[in-house]
Amino acid sequence: MSFSLPHFPDPAHRQPASLSAVAPLLLSVYTQAVLAILPNTFKLKLALLPFILWQSWSCAVGLNLSMVVARWQGVDNDERYRFWNVEFAVSTISCA
Repeated sequence: MSFSLPHFPDPAHRQPASLSAVAPLLLSVYTQAVLAILPNTFKLKLALLPFILWQSWSCAVGLNLSMVVARWQGVDNDERYRFWNVEFAVSTISCA
């Protein structure tokens, strides 16, 4: 059995990061935290884990955080802040 990661999408097609784009990931992680407190929920936590990993992956490779940071700084061009995309991807995948 071979395992391979999905292909990276073209960075030009990334959508700007927003609360509505990250909300499914945040809600699923919050649900996982609630299930960690409750007793006898191991099967539910295990069933939720693939969804959290899939959401982490899709947010990490599909969202453009540099656009948001450039808007916060009042800059029109986001080329200077493109390293935030890599930072976001690495931190999202490592936290998951």
